[in-house]
Amino acid sequence: METSPHPAIDVALGAVSGRDRAARLVAAVERGDTVAVLVDTPDARAIVFIERDGTGQWVAPSLIGESPCRHTTRAATTRRGYPLNAKQTKRVGTTTSDTGWFGLTGYAAADAVAVTVASSLDTHRVDVADDGLVLAAVRARLDEDPVVVIHLASGENIIDPR
Repeated sequence: METSPHPAIDVALGAVSGRDRAARLVAAVERGDTVAVLVDTPDARAIVFIERDGTGQWVAPSLIGESPCRHTTRAATTRRGYPLNAKQTKRVGTTTSDTGWFGLTGYAAADAVAVTVASSLDTHRVDVADDGLVLAAVRARLDEDPVVVIHLASGENIIDPR
């Protein structure tokens, strides 16, 4: 396996491929002592949150939830009711806290330039990749649904209603 530019990415790839499947890095975002890593396998996609432990080591979660891979063709314009194609979200938390992480991935249309995810605790704005891919992560209360806003090149902002 080729070494990635961030040690947390290698931990995520090892955790997913440790189940006898090939794992491929799609994207990653670092948020302080946590890295959200988007990983594809031949049949699934996972947002894996890798955190530092008390000794500074990057640690994979004991449970990794996956969804079927949903690759899509990038739309030319953003649709009002469904502004992100192949949208997936993931929440992680602990039994000792009412806060955790909320991860979002999907594909934005060609007229989108950025996406913001905002909770009561955190905000994360990310640029849309050349292929339309978006990966964002925010700290959030486990009982809240963070707001997702798609920013268009025209200056318009569209709130994702889903």
